[in-house]
Amino acid sequence: MIGKVRMTHELLRQQSGFVQDFLLEQFSGPGEFNLVTIVEWESQAAVDKVVPIVKAAHERIAFSPQETIARLGVRADIANYQRLPEL
Repeated sequence: MIGKVRMTHELLRQQSGFVQDFLLEQFSGPGEFNLVTIVEWESQAAVDKVVPIVKAAHERIAFSPQETIARLGVRADIANYQRLPEL
């Protein structure tokens, strides 16, 4: 599965409006999630444009993130966040 995550991030990095991304693995502590991915975009409009691009790429390689998450018993927390103003 990590290979598909890396492939998806490579695709995201090529898209207009991409700012930066992180793929983080927990190495200590009692945290619930072992893997966290974060992608920062210039705007919601950029996100809206990339969603069908990623979906099409996944369809081309017969990859279903939802099916994979269910099959592997992965607990995912998928959401959109925005940066807080500087303090």
